[in-house]
Amino acid sequence: MFPKFQIGPIAFYGYGIMLGLSCVFGAHLASYLSVRSGISSKKAWKIILTVIVAGIVGGRVHELVVTGQPLSKLFELQHSGRTAYGAFLIATFFGVLACRGLRVPFWRFADAAAPTMALGLGITRVGCFLAGCDYGLRTERFGLTFPAGSPAWSDQLKAGDLATDAARSLPVLPTQLLSSLAGFLIFALCMKLWFRRPRREGDVTLFFFGAYGLARAGLELLRGDRGRGELGGMSTSTTIGLVSFAVVLVFVLVPKLRSLRPEAGPILEHDESDEPGENKETA
Repeated sequence: MFPKFQIGPIAFYGYGIMLGLSCVFGAHLASYLSVRSGISSKKAWKIILTVIVAGIVGGRVHELVVTGQPLSKLFELQHSGRTAYGAFLIATFFGVLACRGLRVPFWRFADAAAPTMALGLGITRVGCFLAGCDYGLRTERFGLTFPAGSPAWSDQLKAGDLATDAARSLPVLPTQLLSSLAGFLIFALCMKLWFRRPRREGDVTLFFFGAYGLARAGLELLRGDRGRGELGGMSTSTTIGLVSFAVVLVFVLVPKLRSLRPEAGPILEHDESDEPGENKETA
């Protein structure tokens, strides 16, 4: 666990570094896939930067709402963007608006962005492990301990499970790493699906939200951290995950909705955005 380290007078946060890396790698991958889908690089980057900013702000706002913290803490940058679902939902909403404004087919861009969201999960959850947040249930067999001052240590101390002079927490499941593995696995499957032809636009996006919804609902059962909120008698993320999966099923199984998504076009070898007819569809 390396929540914070210093280089001279500058403090670096492990979570923030991993979040930054996920944004950099994800942005370039989304641009690459967008161009190979027939979206101009210039338009793709405008949408990408929009959804990154929206995702970071949305993730932080969702966390503050769920944990009951004041919105005045919004710009505590070492903690920004810490709720994945808040980031995904707000980023998707602003992605729709940006696509409509730039006359880019939304499903086409979303399919280019979906693998990057899974990649971001895989990378950022390593940051969660470095910060010690989002830890799992107590277990002796498969658990790891976290040092004094970590979220697991603090929660166990408040619950009376630890002495005040305890150097480390009791063993807990490293659910952060399990979440990271799930993210990388979904990323690999999304990439495989993106290159598949024939398929419909939106297939990759729907697969991501469906797969992540189920994975998140399952992983929530293994979480032991506090302050995750409650919605519908379950943790907030469990409910959102199951609802997301149900919505995906509707989009996939209802013929009328499926027919609204056109067939995915060919994979291009270079940016053909200046050629006649580029991006004539609207979102």
